[in-house]
Amino acid sequence: MRKILILVLIFAGGAWAAGSLKVLQAFGTGSLREGSDLYAGVIMDASGNLYGVAESGGTYGAGVVYELSRTTGGAWSETVLYNFKGGADDGANPHATLMRDGAGNLYGTTVAGGLTATTCRTGCGAVFMLTAVAGGWQESVLYRFPGGAGGSVPYAGVVMDSAGSLYGATLDGGASAGGMVYKLSPGSAGWTQTVLYSFGGRPDGSAPYPTPVLDAAGNLYGATNTGGAHNLGIVYMLAPQPDGAWTEQVLHSFAGGSDGANPLAGVIFDRHGNLYGTTSYGGTANCGIAFALAPNPEGGWTEHLLHTFLGVTAYDGENPNGLTFDAAGNLYGTTTGGGTDNPGTIFEITHSPSAGWQETVLYNFTAGDDGAYPSSGVVLDPAGNIYGTTLWGGPSGDTTGGVAFQFTP
Repeated sequence: MRKILILVLIFAGGAWAAGSLKVLQAFGTGSLREGSDLYAGVIMDASGNLYGVAESGGTYGAGVVYELSRTTGGAWSETVLYNFKGGADDGANPHATLMRDGAGNLYGTTVAGGLTATTCRTGCGAVFMLTAVAGGWQESVLYRFPGGAGGSVPYAGVVMDSAGSLYGATLDGGASAGGMVYKLSPGSAGWTQTVLYSFGGRPDGSAPYPTPVLDAAGNLYGATNTGGAHNLGIVYMLAPQPDGAWTEQVLHSFAGGSDGANPLAGVIFDRHGNLYGTTSYGGTANCGIAFALAPNPEGGWTEHLLHTFLGVTAYDGENPNGLTFDAAGNLYGTTTGGGTDNPGTIFEITHSPSAGWQETVLYNFTAGDDGAYPSSGVVLDPAGNIYGTTLWGGPSGDTTGGVAFQFTP
């Protein structure tokens, strides 16, 4: 199983950005019962509760699904909704951010557990659903990946269409072993998988790490970490055809340098149909970029550079994660490294007609009680508070614990 992990060094630092950060939950305490290794971000329900996954820890060491809810006095409390057990009957090691449907059910993936194969001896991963029941939550495994052409190691989460079908991607497997995009359709006999597209490397991309997104017409958009014309990743679109097949269009093939390279995060839409995303590497300092892709009237897409991250040179962060819009069209995100102390930042990118796109570092993580190495995007509440997670660090002193945080600009 391939695991993509960005490691950075910690340097002593000084300056803080405006705003305040509050640790909502420190993970890794209590013999890791709360979970640890927070690669995934959090999602929020209408009541302001947060839901997330920890890849490791929990009762069986195979990860957990958790809820964070407010208590009296402004404190937050964690409830472990489910402990993964691993093995053929269950998943293990949830990595991607959850999805929540209109009924409050939670959906996600695990990168291990489920069926085993020669290419994934600890299990090829699974898709799961959690449903609230009297006295707790019940897990259902919707699909177990078989490996090979059927896919394995789903680092990506899932997205749902209006008919209740789920879409996602696996990092490995598929017909050409470069990963694939799949659909799960519900039926009376359970969920049926359809492989929509298998990546082959060059020029069509490989290793689709992030969760794809759907547009109103039912097209899927996403990114691959490698492959493409320069083997540095692509942004793709998959379009359904009248005969039931899906066709791929490479919207952009990253070339390295100022163009960016190796996207780990997915893409998001603005209200005009433009796509926004990040690459983990590339740019003038090889610390990643933020970009937009705009459709051309004559066909094709044009890339626009929003920001080049410069790392310790400008203390503006490096290796950016996924982006999130606020209601005013400003973009927010985190970087896994860089910043004043080098264990990551929270940033904002704003646009003005005169100055174009400008990045501002809102917060520099210190690798102290506030955590280190945020490895996912953020979510905003209606008041503009920013919520996310860090992979490591926190008040517990456990370097593999991590925290869930609230940042108030």
